[in-house]
Amino acid sequence: RQAEQLVAHLQQMKEEAQSIAHKIAELDNERYEHQLVSETLEKLDTSRKCYRMIGGVLTERTVNEVLPAVKDNMAKIQSVCDELYQKLQDKEKEMQEFQSKHNIRLRNQPDAKDPAKSAPQGQDFKV
Repeated sequence: RQAEQLVAHLQQMKEEAQSIAHKIAELDNERYEHQLVSETLEKLDTSRKCYRMIGGVLTERTVNEVLPAVKDNMAKIQSVCDELYQKLQDKEKEMQEFQSKHNIRLRNQPDAKDPAKSAPQGQDFKV
């Protein structure tokens, strides 16, 4: 019963890590799109008209007005990505510590203490 609870907790931690990784991927894609827009706008005359979507409303602006906002958004997205990446690393470290503390090994994962052992002993179990 306790083993099932430990495995369920580890699974929950894995799901949280996957969720964070998914969000990082989404934001990284959004940052890349901002980068493409920024690179395109930098080549244009600053007084040229361009359009920007703000809260579902298309607004007419100039490149000079939009480019700083795009760069600012890109920097903010990068900052959030960096924070989430650190959170992901912390979650992975927490999972490793949890596995080590409770002697949980994933299938096909060798025993960290003695890789020559093939059968688990005592409280060891595999997920």
